[in-house]
Amino acid sequence: MPTHKEVKLAHYVRIVVMDLSRLDGLRGCGGAGFPAAFKWNAVRDEPLVGTPEMGGGKVIVCNADEGEPGTFKDGWLFREQPEVVLRGMQRAAEFAGAARGYVYLRPEYVDQLESLKTAIASLVASGILSEGSGALWAGAGFAGRPAKPHDTGLDDVALSALDWFVEHGAKGLQGSKTEHGGLATGHAFGEGLAFPLTPRRSDPVEPASETGFAFRVDICIGGGAYICGEETALLESMEGRRPQPRHKPPYPTQAGLWGLPTLMNNVETFWWAERLLSGEFEGEGGTHRLYSLSGDVNQPGVYEAPVGITAQELVDQFGGGVKDGAEVSCWIPGGAATGVLPGSLLSTSLSSKGLKEVGTAPGTAAVVIFAKRDPRDVAANIMQFFAQESCSQCTPCRLGCRAVASWLSGSTAFPDADTEERWLESMELGSICGLGFTAPLVLRLWRRWFSESGVVV
Repeated sequence: MPTHKEVKLAHYVRIVVMDLSRLDGLRGCGGAGFPAAFKWNAVRDEPLVGTPEMGGGKVIVCNADEGEPGTFKDGWLFREQPEVVLRGMQRAAEFAGAARGYVYLRPEYVDQLESLKTAIASLVASGILSEGSGALWAGAGFAGRPAKPHDTGLDDVALSALDWFVEHGAKGLQGSKTEHGGLATGHAFGEGLAFPLTPRRSDPVEPASETGFAFRVDICIGGGAYICGEETALLESMEGRRPQPRHKPPYPTQAGLWGLPTLMNNVETFWWAERLLSGEFEGEGGTHRLYSLSGDVNQPGVYEAPVGITAQELVDQFGGGVKDGAEVSCWIPGGAATGVLPGSLLSTSLSSKGLKEVGTAPGTAAVVIFAKRDPRDVAANIMQFFAQESCSQCTPCRLGCRAVASWLSGSTAFPDADTEERWLESMELGSICGLGFTAPLVLRLWRRWFSESGVVV
């Protein structure tokens, strides 16, 4: 006989038997590339403690912070196909036995917020999401970031370019200055934006019924910090604290939001999960990606293409070629964190294997093309951005990003160290999260493929 606790929990959640074999090849699309099915199974296997109405249970979180420079495919998905992403979250909830879900949304994505709210209302009316879904909450950011409502008239490419601008006048994607993004403010998102998000809510999840199960999705507006792309920093922001990465273990799948087992995936990951599990996409998981293509191309945008496509093919077949037929001086293969490559490597396959051969990785699949731009200036811009956005928790990252940015901007040597390599190794070994231990890749690629003058080696 089931215990009283088991009966009560069954009133709120339902764990559905689901074949995840179609997700076998699907890796997270937020940058790290972690196997999606592993996370889903890990959260499913965690014991369920407490009830959703008392702040217990399991949680699904959709990471829509999308702060990686050059990346805007998640923003496109939430404007064009938010229902598919939400259905992917709902499938994850059914599989893992979760009753609550949250979308952590980038603060500049105000238009996407409206599309998301409309989609949530539609799914509530259809009985797929629980009544009351769609409440707005505010996440914590960093003190000192300028608080601004969203800029009007910016498309996805321009929004992504905002991240290239640092407070002290660094140049941007195309070499001109502009205002950069900032902390979310209530008046930019309408009334009812509350802070902080709390585990015990007066508006509980509606219990399961014969026709469905209880799954409520609410929205948390990010605080304007790049570091919130890291999943544990995002959780800290949601809980109202300074967004700094947590030490692991425990991992979010074990103890995430409020210490509850938490399944967190990127927007595109949930989108692919729904398409694969519903049979809408007939191929295997991991064979295609959404590419954010921008920079000096005639047709920047979001394109679905095979993972094995080369950068040159992506530019020619989808991007309409390089503007004015110019020669490509350098390019970024998967967002700023994947560094800068010379134009001579455009024939590289945009796959894990292909990019590993040239010293980098697919990242967020954000390809940025530069013509007539100094590669060293581009690399310096990236490091200036990282120096600004470091949460400063780890000394190697806090000091190292500044040192690398300074050197790439014209300094002749690294301060207080025998070699550049000692700086890079300290960052890689002494940083908690991916910002600190991947930032050295920018300089490593520079040393491998360019000389100090910026000429291809």
